[in-house]
Amino acid sequence: MIYKTRKAFTLIEFIFVIIIIAILAAIAIPKLAAVRMDAKLSTKANNIMVAATEIASYAVARGSTTSDLRIMSHSIRSMVNRSEATLSAYQANIKVDDSDDCIIIKIDDPGSSTEVLKIDYGNTTNPYCDQLRSLIDINAFPMKLHGTSIIY
Repeated sequence: MIYKTRKAFTLIEFIFVIIIIAILAAIAIPKLAAVRMDAKLSTKANNIMVAATEIASYAVARGSTTSDLRIMSHSIRSMVNRSEATLSAYQANIKVDDSDDCIIIKIDDPGSSTEVLKIDYGNTTNPYCDQLRSLIDINAFPMKLHGTSIIY
């Protein structure tokens, strides 16, 4: 009597493979989501620092500032267009997730010779806001926009 050998998976083997793939996916997907959020926060921190530089450059080049930060900073304009920031006079509130005031970029004493650019932490307590705040170099602020230390 000759037996034919089969070269295929049994149903049980196939089920075990599917279960192993499901377990690996359950572990990997949350890690990938965290990496994606880290990348978003890193990009947002970079945009905030670029916005501060753009505002300072505008103030030095023009000798004055304007109440609409979008005019002085392409980064802020982009964040507003993507609904990542809201504006008021001389101020931009940067959003993260559902938090409206995670980081605040503002100009104090507008129109005076003591005008300064500040980056402040908002009132929101959120782990993503805390992570974004840790990525921002706050030691450079407040930054003088006018005065004796600024050469035109």
